[in-house]
Amino acid sequence: MTKEPKLPPEEDLAEELRQDLENLVEGELAVEELTANKMAFLRAWLKDDLHRAAEYLRGLGGELKTTEERAGELFLNAADPTETAWPKLMRCIKAGEPWALAGETVGAGEELQCLGCGYRALPPENAQITPCHRCGYGVFRQITGGLER
Repeated sequence: MTKEPKLPPEEDLAEELRQDLENLVEGELAVEELTANKMAFLRAWLKDDLHRAAEYLRGLGGELKTTEERAGELFLNAADPTETAWPKLMRCIKAGEPWALAGETVGAGEELQCLGCGYRALPPENAQITPCHRCGYGVFRQITGGLER
C-alpha cells in the first residue's frame, strides 16, 4: 500500500501557489535589475579599458617605429655599402636611369643620391664628385632637376 501525500485544502493551495508565483516574479525582477546594473558597469569598464588600450597602442606604435628605424640604421651602418648598393645600382642600369661614380663631373642642376645610404646632395655645376660624406660610397644616382623630385 502506498500512501498519497496529504495536500492542503484547495483554497490554501491556491493561496500558496499565488504567493510562490509572486515571490518568483519579484526575484526575477530583482535579478533583471541586478543584471542591468552589472551590464551598465561592465559596459563602462570595457569602454574605459578600450580607450586606455588605444592610447597605449598609439604610444607603442611610435616607440616601435623609432626602434625599427634605429635597427635599420644600425644594420646599414654595419653593412658594407657596396653590398647594399649593388642591387640599387643594377635597378638604375636596368631602368635606364643615369648614375655617376666618384671622380666624374657634375652637370648643371644635377642632384646626386648615394646608392649606399640614400644621402642626397646638390653639388655645384662642374664640380668633381667625391665619395659620399656619410658612408664613403662612391656610386650615385643622378637626379636631373635637383631637389624638386
